[in-house]
Amino acid sequence: MIVSPRLRCVFVHIQKTGGASIEALLLANDPTVASGMQDGRRHVFARDIRAGMDERQWQASFKFAFVRNPWDRLVSWYHMCMQTATPNRFSLYVRTHAPSFEGFVRHATTGMGERTTWNQLDFVTDRAGAMLVDFVGRYEALSRDMAHVRERLGLEHDLPHVNRSSHDDYRRYYDDALRDVVAERFRRDIEAFGYAF
Repeated sequence: MIVSPRLRCVFVHIQKTGGASIEALLLANDPTVASGMQDGRRHVFARDIRAGMDERQWQASFKFAFVRNPWDRLVSWYHMCMQTATPNRFSLYVRTHAPSFEGFVRHATTGMGERTTWNQLDFVTDRAGAMLVDFVGRYEALSRDMAHVRERLGLEHDLPHVNRSSHDDYRRYYDDALRDVVAERFRRDIEAFGYAF
């Protein structure tokens, strides 16, 4: 997450939605802020960010996030865990407890793996389901939607591409049964954001 009083923005960073690139762009435009952490977490729900901010600052800020097709997002997340040269605790957990993609989807769901089951919708809404952010961009239209953010915030510089993983088209990683596991788990995201396999 990034909270920038200078840019008057709050970026809700959902995992594997281009967020590391967006953070880098925001930091290039406001070097006075660091990549946000709350209680040691980088990926924080908007409602929790709001609870830690002055209400006037929250209201004055342009609040935004990006989402991604759930099937594609899990493929990217898994490959990031397996490919990173300097694995963090979560990557090590995946390598140890769910070394196959099917295992990642089916079994990395409790403890440290629970984060892979959270709907992206929960990052941008309050507990009653009301939207807390002003704009939800899509990873699939990252350039177009970031152009809107850049214009709104008056950002300079181009969007860098960082934290990229290498993998085939996400559809190649699923059989019908595994596809349906993701469809059920992320039903709310699929309905809210109009995604399809």
